[in-house]
Amino acid sequence: MDWHALGMNLFRPIFSCAFLCLACVVLSSCAGKTVGEQIADMPHWMGGMPPGVPPRRGTSEYDAWMAARAQEAARPKTEQAK
Repeated sequence: MDWHALGMNLFRPIFSCAFLCLACVVLSSCAGKTVGEQIADMPHWMGGMPPGVPPRRGTSEYDAWMAARAQEAARPKTEQAK
């Protein structure tokens, strides 16, 4: 009887199961948010974005923020004395 072949045959299902579990965990980690989205959603005290950070480009909030900045830039900066 070849003990080496018998030992490998006993561990093959264990290795297959471990590989399958590892593949499931790795693939499921790809289904969620990206790392940048996760950091942006975290509170500031946990390392997330501080308050007052402009919104991301390409969103409707960004377009509104840019329009507000353009209005502020077009406003006269000096007050005329009456």
